[in-house]
Amino acid sequence: MICPDCGHDNIEGMDSCDTCGQPLSGVGVETSALESVLADQAVAALEPKQPMMVATATTVQAAVAQMGQHKIGCLLVGQDGSLVGILTERDILNKAQDLSQPVSELMTAQPDTVTVDDSIAYALHAMHLGGYRHIPVVDEQERPVGIISVRDVLRFLCVNLNVLSTVD
Repeated sequence: MICPDCGHDNIEGMDSCDTCGQPLSGVGVETSALESVLADQAVAALEPKQPMMVATATTVQAAVAQMGQHKIGCLLVGQDGSLVGILTERDILNKAQDLSQPVSELMTAQPDTVTVDDSIAYALHAMHLGGYRHIPVVDEQERPVGIISVRDVLRFLCVNLNVLSTVD
């Protein structure tokens, strides 16, 4: 990898130039229009849905009823206005032994989160690494303000792929 500043031929994959120390990240890397859209667009473009929240003491049975009534795949779990966990369909299917147990026993505590200003690429990366289908969106005080799902990302991609196909 040739340093654009000093011309030194560095070993492929180096983070910085061996000679001048300049960063090499992104040098020689071409991105597609889709990659650019995902990196440039903020999570806000996904129009995060208003999250449904339950308290830690809510029973699994009540949570299941709420999820079914609203046709959603997860609930955020809060305590005193703060996000303390997320309860998903997977949590219920894989962990529930008694529908009367509190959601706090099944939820994923301290879930990863994103903000509306984070890039869609960042959110996708976090979802991929964690194996998540949903990720909470929080404000500067870490209070939940939304939730995004894989479906939201797919919807965004479908719209933008249509636009991108006319550009490329």
